[in-house]
Amino acid sequence: MGLFTYRFIEGLTEAEKQARRQALNNYGLAAQLSDLLPVVLILLYRLAKWVVRERVDGSSNGEYAAVPSSPVMKKRREEGVRSWSARKRRLQWWLGEDVAVQGHVYGQRDQWIVGTAWFLWLAALSLMDTGQDYLHLTKRFGIVAVSQYPLQYLLSLKSLNPFSYLLKSSHEQVNRWHRVCARVTTALLFIHGGLYLNFYIQNNRLYRLGVPIVLAGVIAFISLNLMLTTALRPIRRFSYRLFFLTHLLLAIAIPFLILFHAAPARSFMIQTLLVFFIDLISRKLDTVTGHASFESIPGTNLVKVTATIPHVKINRFRGNPGSHIYLSIPAAARATFVDPTSISHLLFEFLFNPFTIASVSEQESDLTLIARHNGGPMTAALGHYAVLAKSDPSRPSLHNIPSARNEDKVPLNIEGPYGSVTHFPNFSSFDRVLLVSGGVGATFTVPLYKSILNENPNAKVQLVWSVRTAGDATWALLNQKMMDDENVQIFVTGVGEGRTRGGVWDQRQEGEAGEGSGAEGATEMRRMFRRRSGSHGGNGTGGSGNGERFTSLHNRQRPDLRRVVDEVFRHGQGNDEKVAVVVCGPEEMAKELREYVGDWVRRGRGVWWHKEGFGF
Repeated sequence: MGLFTYRFIEGLTEAEKQARRQALNNYGLAAQLSDLLPVVLILLYRLAKWVVRERVDGSSNGEYAAVPSSPVMKKRREEGVRSWSARKRRLQWWLGEDVAVQGHVYGQRDQWIVGTAWFLWLAALSLMDTGQDYLHLTKRFGIVAVSQYPLQYLLSLKSLNPFSYLLKSSHEQVNRWHRVCARVTTALLFIHGGLYLNFYIQNNRLYRLGVPIVLAGVIAFISLNLMLTTALRPIRRFSYRLFFLTHLLLAIAIPFLILFHAAPARSFMIQTLLVFFIDLISRKLDTVTGHASFESIPGTNLVKVTATIPHVKINRFRGNPGSHIYLSIPAAARATFVDPTSISHLLFEFLFNPFTIASVSEQESDLTLIARHNGGPMTAALGHYAVLAKSDPSRPSLHNIPSARNEDKVPLNIEGPYGSVTHFPNFSSFDRVLLVSGGVGATFTVPLYKSILNENPNAKVQLVWSVRTAGDATWALLNQKMMDDENVQIFVTGVGEGRTRGGVWDQRQEGEAGEGSGAEGATEMRRMFRRRSGSHGGNGTGGSGNGERFTSLHNRQRPDLRRVVDEVFRHGQGNDEKVAVVVCGPEEMAKELREYVGDWVRRGRGVWWHKEGFGF
């Protein structure tokens, strides 16, 4: 007997086999075409929203425009919490909450809801019109699963992602759904493999697992699970290189294995491979070689990288503050720290690490990166170059690196820019903006802060930055006017005089155990902090009311994020005010900040929220 009411039907005629193949092809195509349905629904929703807005806000509708101070406007504010827009904001916020199990985050609620609905839809397509034919059911789950592979690969594209253009979303936002699609297809393939294994066991045909065509499917399934396992956050934190290499190599191998395993799936696998290689070629064409100089930031494990790139591309970075690039080291530049005949030298061909652009020169074609050396191969290489440059500027080992235009610099391959900032709203439309960052997360928020003020010097924007040691902030503050800006608050969370260890997040988690406090950087920071006087003391942001709100001593603590958030919203004009909150830093910091902001969203306040990060 087969599963439930299904039976092992064998001895089918050629016509019956052809009908089964046709049904498999039809339902596989239907599953693939249904991938367009969510996009169409989103576009229709946006069209309907635009039509309603035009009808409501149009000047021809004759609607009475209430004066902000009139009783009409006051009544609208009082009813804001109960309005549809307030309920919608609360729902959107709820959908964006993390799903955590025993402290581990497994995506957000909207991913689980959409993923479950999509799985049920594809499972229904796998069950329709299969009758009692067990093998038909088994094959259907397989064909429906692999029909999603072109979509799965499209959602992962960085360079030529059609969904980014259609939905006006960044690669990072679209990539969330790539992970959902991967989990759904894996679940379907798990059912496919389990049904086949049951068939072999009950019919004493386990020997067929060694047949090449079946073995290819088994290897593909194992590879798929290996890919998903190494993509888990703990594995990626343990070894980003392991995650990246596994993901890249298996993403190429799996479609070829399925091509050999199942003839009906070949059209889907050909589409998948075309998507993969077209994206690979486009990213290669968009990669430029920058010639970089390196500098260790005293007292820290930070490396400042200044790269000169072709002038024709620099404007793309200037127009997208807070964007990031993918960095790789060409073979010619690796000779100083790795043997060209070693495996490590080959592995660098597959290393493309993301780094946020900390700043872009206004006059020159230079961009600056800040990298924290935590023991990874890429940051170790950057640290190696910084040591060479510091020890002896005329050292032959650095100058002998081939470079076409800059004899004293190291060539680096730079791909980008990428990032959500290309699809950010206009911050001038917000009444208040709060930027929060931890450690090198300020490479994202500092450029954003400057960009907002450049566009609108009167913008109500606040930057809260937490660093482990004073030296960690010198890259952004030396020779710049930010230290005189009362809207920039810097907190030194490292252990020192006047500070106790506390709080659920601490910048010490980012660095290596036993790292020094950075005396040289701290000395310079003390000088800069003392220039900030005449501030409003006693406002709950670390001041003591003595006119030196931002001295290094007073800021030797972690910021009170609840108080920071509450002050931002309490100074507002009620539910009609729009607030933007952006965070880039440790996971616990972002989690805590979101909790406090969520309290105000549940009261009906309008919030645009963004958490920047490369992980998932």
